[in-house]
Amino acid sequence: MFRQTEPTPVRLMTRKRKTIESTPLITDFFSTVKRERSQIETKQAVSQKLDESLEDTPIPPQPDYDCGPAFSLEALRTLLQVPLKPSLNALPDENAPVGLENMPKSVYSYIFTVLDMRSVSALSLVSTKMSSRVRGYVSTYDFYRRMQLDHLDFLNESFRPDDDEFLENDPFIACGALIKSITITLSTETRAKVFLNICRNLRNQLGGSLQGFGRMLETVTENWKFEERRIMIKAAILIDLDLRRALIKVLTAGAGHFVGLEMKVRSGLTQLFLTKDQDVNEMTPKEVIDFGAWLSILLRNVVEKHQGRLYYILFGPTRSSKKGEFVDWSYFCEEDRTNISQFKNEPNYKKFLTALLNGVRALRVMNNSKSTDNHWTGRKIYHMFLRVIEACEEKGNWSELASSMALSIDPSGLFSEYLVTCLDARRSDYTRYMVEAAEMVCLVRIHLYRWSSTPATFLAEPLHHAFDHLAQQDGHYDGSYKQFLELIWRAQKLRLKGLVKSAKNTIQSSDLIREELDGQLSMTRLMCEFGNTMILHQQGLQLPQVLDANRDNFPIIDADPHPLEEDEQLDEIP
Repeated sequence: MFRQTEPTPVRLMTRKRKTIESTPLITDFFSTVKRERSQIETKQAVSQKLDESLEDTPIPPQPDYDCGPAFSLEALRTLLQVPLKPSLNALPDENAPVGLENMPKSVYSYIFTVLDMRSVSALSLVSTKMSSRVRGYVSTYDFYRRMQLDHLDFLNESFRPDDDEFLENDPFIACGALIKSITITLSTETRAKVFLNICRNLRNQLGGSLQGFGRMLETVTENWKFEERRIMIKAAILIDLDLRRALIKVLTAGAGHFVGLEMKVRSGLTQLFLTKDQDVNEMTPKEVIDFGAWLSILLRNVVEKHQGRLYYILFGPTRSSKKGEFVDWSYFCEEDRTNISQFKNEPNYKKFLTALLNGVRALRVMNNSKSTDNHWTGRKIYHMFLRVIEACEEKGNWSELASSMALSIDPSGLFSEYLVTCLDARRSDYTRYMVEAAEMVCLVRIHLYRWSSTPATFLAEPLHHAFDHLAQQDGHYDGSYKQFLELIWRAQKLRLKGLVKSAKNTIQSSDLIREELDGQLSMTRLMCEFGNTMILHQQGLQLPQVLDANRDNFPIIDADPHPLEEDEQLDEIP
C-alpha cells in the first residue's frame, strides 16, 4: 500500500534555517507511511468537487437536516474545542520554537494528508498538543476531501471482506479509530455529537449512502459498555433523518402499507448496526454475543409492542416483484392458493425460519453469557417471538408447518417456553392447551427426526423442563404429569393410526409411515424415563406403608442382657 516517494520541500515554514542540511524535510520522518494515490485523483469528475486550496470550504446544509442537530464545521470545532478561525500560516504558539507540536496549520494539513489514517490516530495519542492539532485537521474540509479520495481508492482495490487487507485499508474503520482517539477525553454524550457531526459531513460528501458507517460505529464503540453503546445508536440513527422518519412510519402503520419504506429501514439499520454475518451456526461465540448486543440495543430503543414488527422487517423473508423487493408478511401464513409466486415447501420454510430466528438465538446466547445485556430472559424472548407472529396476523395466521418448524429450530429456547406456557394450570382452557402441547411435541419430533434422526437429543431438555414444571405445579406425579405423558402417547398413536388409515399404495405413503414409526421408536427411551420416574415415585410413597403393615411379621431377636466382651467373644470361637 505504501511506497517511497521523493520528498517535497515545504515552502510554508515561517522560520528559516541557516543551511539546507540543518532543515530536514518533513516527509523524511514519515517516508515509510506515505500513501499511494490512484490515478482517479486526476479525473475531472472528482476534481470538480475537490478544491485544491487549503482554505476552509463550508458545506451548505441540506433541507433534510434542518430539523436535526447542526452538522457544520463550526459546530464541530466547538465540540472539539478548536479555534473557530485559525490562521493558515500562523504558529499556534509564537513564543515556542518550530517543532512537531508547533507548526502552521497548513503544514499540519499537508502532513496529515500525506500520512495514512492510522498514523494520524497514533499521533493524536502522543500528547495533548498533538491531539489538538489533529482535532483541528478533522474540523477542516481537507479531512473530508481526503476521506473521499481514500474511499474511492478503497473501492478500486476490490478487497474481500474476509481478507486481512480489507481491515487494514478500510477508510471507515480507520476513521472510526481516529474519532475514538481524538475524543478519548470527552464525555459519551459529546463523543456521540462529534460522531454524528462527522458522519453527516461524510455522508453528504460521499453521496448519501450509509454503507461503511456501521463499521465506523463498531470501531468507535469497541470495548464500550452497553449503556454507552445505546447513546451512540441514538446518534447513529440521526445520520439519515429520512431513515428515522421511515422507521416511525413503518412501525406505526400496518404490515406492508409502506413497501418501499420497509426496505429502506431494513437496508439502513442493517448497514448501520448489523454489518456482519448473521448466521449463528457459522459465527464464533464472541461474534454471536456482539450480534446479540447490537440487536438488543436496537430493539430496546423501540416500544415493546413494536419490537415484533421491527424484528420481522429486519430478518423476515422478502419477495421480488416488478416494482422491486419488499418484505413478505404472508409467507408463513396459511397457504393461499391464489398467491403462488413463491413456492412453499419444507426446505424453504426451514431456510427462511432459520434466518428469522438467528437473532432470537443470538439474544439468548448474549443473555446467558452475562457479559453485556441481561434483559432478554427466556420468557421475554418468547413474548417477543409472539409479537413477531402478531405482526403478521394482518395477512393471516401462521400455518401449523411454520409454527412447528420454528419451535423445532430452537427447541431448548422457544419450544421449552412454549410448553411451560401451555402447561400453566391457571389457564381457563388448561386441558385444551395441554392437548395442543402434546400434539406439538409430535410435530416437533418429526421435524427433528428428518433433520438429525436423533430427536430425543434435542427434546430431552425442553421435555424435562416441562415435566418438572408439572410436578412442581401439582406437588405430585399422579396429576398433570401423568396426564400429559398419556396425551403424548395418545397423540403418537392417533398420528400413526391416521397415516395408516389414509395410506395409499404409493411409495410416499409407505415412507411417511416408516418415518413416523422410526421417529416414535427414537423417542421410546426418553418417554420411558418419564414413565419410570412416575412409577418410582409411587413406589417410594407406598414403601413406608408396606413397612408399617408388615412390621408385625418380622422376627424380633431379643438382645443378650449380658453381652460378652470382645476378647471373650474371640476366645469362644473354635
